Amino acid sequence: MGADGSPSSRALWPDSRGTIVATLICAVLTLPLTVATLTYGAPESNLALNAWIIALFVVLHGAALLCGRMPVTAFAIGSGILLVLALIHIPGLSSAAMMPASAAYLVLVWRMASEGDAKRSLAALLVGLGGAGFITAIDAVRAEYEDPTLLLIEAGALAAGIVAAWALGALSHQRALATAQRVEEHTRRALAQERARIGRDLHDVVSHSLTVMIAQAEAARVSVDDPEADAALMRVAETGRSAMRGLRGMLRVLDDGRAPFAPAPGIDGIRDLVEQARSPEHTIRFAAHGTPLPLAPDAELAAYRLVQEALTNAVRHVRPPLTVDVELDWRDDGVMVSVVDDGGRGAVAASDTAEGVGLIGMRERVQRAGGTLELSRGRGWSVRARLPVEAT
Repeated sequence: MGADGSPSSRALWPDSRGTIVATLICAVLTLPLTVATLTYGAPESNLALNAWIIALFVVLHGAALLCGRMPVTAFAIGSGILLVLALIHIPGLSSAAMMPASAAYLVLVWRMASEGDAKRSLAALLVGLGGAGFITAIDAVRAEYEDPTLLLIEAGALAAGIVAAWALGALSHQRALATAQRVEEHTRRALAQERARIGRDLHDVVSHSLTVMIAQAEAARVSVDDPEADAALMRVAETGRSAMRGLRGMLRVLDDGRAPFAPAPGIDGIRDLVEQARSPEHTIRFAAHGTPLPLAPDAELAAYRLVQEALTNAVRHVRPPLTVDVELDWRDDGVMVSVVDDGGRGAVAASDTAEGVGLIGMRERVQRAGGTLELSRGRGWSVRARLPVEAT
C-alpha cells in the first residue's frame, strides 16, 4: 500500500516479463519483414543505408525491452529514433519510419499509458500523434504519393495505431488497479477473520484464567478469619474483575471483523483444566470412558476450548456451591465431550454477566473440526459436542 492507503504503484506496474515477451514477439515478426522489404522492395537503396536503418530498428527494439523498468527513458530514446527514421528516405518507398519494425514504438506508447501517471500518459499520446503527423508531413513534402487520399490513409493508420496502443495501455492500468484493489480487499478480509479468531483465542485463554483466579480468591475468603487477609483476597478478586472488564473492552475493539492460533493445547490438557478450576465452592468432576483414539489437531483444540469455555461460564455465571461434571466418552467414530453443571444456587447478578464471543467461538471451532454441538439449559447448563476421529 502507498502512504495514502492506495495500492502501491509498484503493484500496478505491468509485468515486465509480459513487456519483454511482447517486444520479442514484435521483433521476431517485424525485423525479418523489414529486412526483406529493404532487400527486395527497395532495389534502389544501398547496403550501407539498409544496415544503418536496421541498426536503428535494433536500438528501437532494445529500448522497448527496457521500457518495463525505465519507461520514460525508453520512450524518449524510441521517440528520438523514430524521428531519425522519419527523416531517412528509402528510394522507391517512403520514410524508414513506415517500415514494419516501427511497430516496436507502439509498445513504448502502451507502456507509458499503462504506468498510470496521467501526465506521462497524455504526453506519450500527444508525442505519438505528433510523430504520426510529422511522418505524414515528410511524405507529403517529398510527394511520395500522387493521390492525396493515400496520405490521409497513412495519417489515419498511424494515428489509429498510436491511439489503439495508448488505449490498451490505459485499459491495462485500470485492470491492474482493479486487481490490486481486489487483492487488498481479500487481504483485509483475511486479516479481519484472523483478528476475530485471535480475539476468541485471547478470550478463551485469559478469560478462563482470570475467572479461575477470581473464583479461588472468593473461595479462600470463606476459609480465612484474618480481616487483613480477607481484605487482600477481596482486592485480588476486584482486580481480577477489573481486568476482566478491560479484557472485554479490548475484545470488542479487536472483533470489528478481524484473526489465529494461540498455542494449541489438546484433549490431554482437559484434566489439568478441571484441576485448575476446582475450589472449595466448585466441585468439578472428570471422567473418561472408552479407548482414546487419535483426533485431528483442530478437533483436539476444539475439545479443549469447549471444556475451557464451558467451565469458565459455569464458574463465572452460576452462584456457588456448584457441581460440574466433565466427561469424555470415546466411541468408534469419535468422542463425545460433555460439560454439565447442576445450576448451583442460581445465576450471578446481571452486572457480572457478559454476552461475549465464547459461545460463538465454541460453535465455530466444533463446526470447523467437523463436529456437532448441542447446548441446552435446565436447572443448569449442558454442553455436548461430538468430534470425529482423525481420517486415516
